[in-house]
Amino acid sequence: MRTEAEIRERIEHLEEEYDRHDPPKSALEDETEIAILRAIEELEWVLEEFEDEAFTT
Repeated sequence: MRTEAEIRERIEHLEEEYDRHDPPKSALEDETEIAILRAIEELEWVLEEFEDEAFTT
């Protein structure tokens, strides 16, 4: 499981990468992009958690 610092670093990297390709045109757009990137990171974390668990049916 990733630490909070690792997650924050990943979000920062995603923000920089996203801004390089599509810089925000307003503060609201920038805040929206950050919220979306955080949601993506949370989904990645949840998926990793499920991958680490062994499921039996």
